[in-house]
Amino acid sequence: MHWSEAVRRLRIAWYRRLWTCAEVQGSPCLHAPAVLAGAGSIHFQSEVILGWKQSPGFLAGYSYIEARHPGSAVTFGERSHLNNGVTIINEGSGISIGRRCLIGPGVHIYDSDFHALEAGLRATALPRRASVEIADDVFVGSNAIILKGVRIGAGSVVGAGAVVVADVPAGAIVAGNPARVVQR
Repeated sequence: MHWSEAVRRLRIAWYRRLWTCAEVQGSPCLHAPAVLAGAGSIHFQSEVILGWKQSPGFLAGYSYIEARHPGSAVTFGERSHLNNGVTIINEGSGISIGRRCLIGPGVHIYDSDFHALEAGLRATALPRRASVEIADDVFVGSNAIILKGVRIGAGSVVGAGAVVVADVPAGAIVAGNPARVVQR
């Protein structure tokens, strides 16, 4: 075994020891480190892959998936593949990723604002939350951000660096900030 493979395996094992998620169902194939955290549940259907060997963040990064509260749930459909450095945080409304989805490096997916938007209420008010649903066969490009309340239709493409704040129809290609349909 080459030394880089040994280092990769050690990093994956080390980060796996940091898992604190109350309930993990299924067993993803780990090609790079990932941390699973929170008081909720994370569900993996068959053949879900976390990490990619020849991609940014392989030697220095890790993916972070959190189901923050009891009742929070993040689900991954079969044969979906997350690249390195992906961050997914669910505060309770739910995040669902369909089957055969490809999620690029550095993607962030959130179902919450995490705090009130009004300055005087940030420390005391509950954040707004809304579920995120990504349908089957969706490709999300590098460093895209998908925010609360978004539904991305089957077969869609989210361009690199896009900030998705509204629903994406099936079969559409979206890009930009905020993301807009650029092709169907």
